[in-house]
Amino acid sequence: MLEQDLRGFKCPQQFIQFKLALRQAATAKTIKFTLLVDQSTQDMERFLQKNHYQYKLEQQRGLLIVELNSV
Repeated sequence: MLEQDLRGFKCPQQFIQFKLALRQAATAKTIKFTLLVDQSTQDMERFLQKNHYQYKLEQQRGLLIVELNSV
């Protein structure tokens, strides 16, 4: 599992870094993002749903776990 900390980025940079990390994680099965829950979190969820990713969002903890092998 790869881990990416996006807490240092504000919207929209957090979303941009999220998409870059997904592209770069080609060989990983899952990637765990630690992030600030804000507007870009909703954008991330829409992106994941549109592209049929399996994911779990834990808003309280600021975690987004994406399964990459199901794309």
